[in-house]
Amino acid sequence: MKYGRHQIDKAGDILISSKNTEEVSTAIEKINDWRTLHLPALDALQNTIISLLENEKIKIDFSSRRLKRLNSILYKLDLNPKMRLGGMQDIGGLRIVVPDIKTLNQALSVLRDTIPSGFELVKIMNYIETEEVATMRHSKETFIGPKPTSGYRSVHIIYKYVSNNKDTHGVKIELQLRTKLQHNWAMAVETAGLITKTALKSSQGADEWLDFFKVVSSLFAIKEKMPILSEHIDDGYGMKELMKLLYNLNKDYNLADTLKALDVSNIHARNENYKDGYYILNINFIQRIVNVEVYPKEKEDDATIRYAELEASAQDNVNAVVFVSVPKMRELQEAYPSYFLDTKQFLLVLDTMIYNCKKQNWT
Repeated sequence: MKYGRHQIDKAGDILISSKNTEEVSTAIEKINDWRTLHLPALDALQNTIISLLENEKIKIDFSSRRLKRLNSILYKLDLNPKMRLGGMQDIGGLRIVVPDIKTLNQALSVLRDTIPSGFELVKIMNYIETEEVATMRHSKETFIGPKPTSGYRSVHIIYKYVSNNKDTHGVKIELQLRTKLQHNWAMAVETAGLITKTALKSSQGADEWLDFFKVVSSLFAIKEKMPILSEHIDDGYGMKELMKLLYNLNKDYNLADTLKALDVSNIHARNENYKDGYYILNINFIQRIVNVEVYPKEKEDDATIRYAELEASAQDNVNAVVFVSVPKMRELQEAYPSYFLDTKQFLLVLDTMIYNCKKQNWT
């Protein structure tokens, strides 16, 4: 790679600890350049995996890719003192969302057996199944089950890029494979986190929100016939007990109503609809406006420079800047509803659960 791990580790250390403005500025410049080097690997992995799954007639709802935000990098380093920036494996992230758990298992089976051309498989982390219930597996797969502190469910696959270009050779990319239900849950968590100004997805925030999303995670797991959270198993909870808990949490704290009240009223975007273009989203939480800047793939350098500029001027609790890519602009809000404060799909399922709880007199 263009930068050795030691160089990136040092830049990360400067970013989180140095008080020297010039030193921090140089470190950010190096980190931004290193982050941009993940784009060729992201593009190659997406194209190869989408083609691989389509050849196997596996339905994909949508796919997207993103570069990790500088604020997210800082927060992750701060949250994990033993972690160094050079070891972070999700700087470049590819997400594939499929309709249901059956399709996810089909896709995962293909990806266990076939390594995408130009990549090496590093590891598979399964946050859906536990070791006890797993039937299919790979020597590099670890079965973790739903994250106990949050309820997060997905499959993460880490790949290493094999390239003739010495600058990008060795770049690591994280693929997240999710069902639509798991995606709706994760996006609702992110949306609530943005509004409450807490890292709910990292299990930081008010207990009522954390408990609420853990209960919903277990209910969604039951819906998909997958393992529920270990704490709910230990408490002897089944669907009835979880539904009652959900109903009472919502009644006491109006959490669903809070989510229903959220929505971005204005989306300002250029009219261009480039195929596989790059999109920079500037989300203003105060004005409820999302400005979307669109760049064609051949303007990658311009896009990454602009992204770095907007990130540098972003203000905590006022706005956030995100760099993403989707095949078509109309898929942007579907792939990243949290950045539009959109929880409609999540709430449709939630409302049905609450209605059924009342209907069964489980309240």
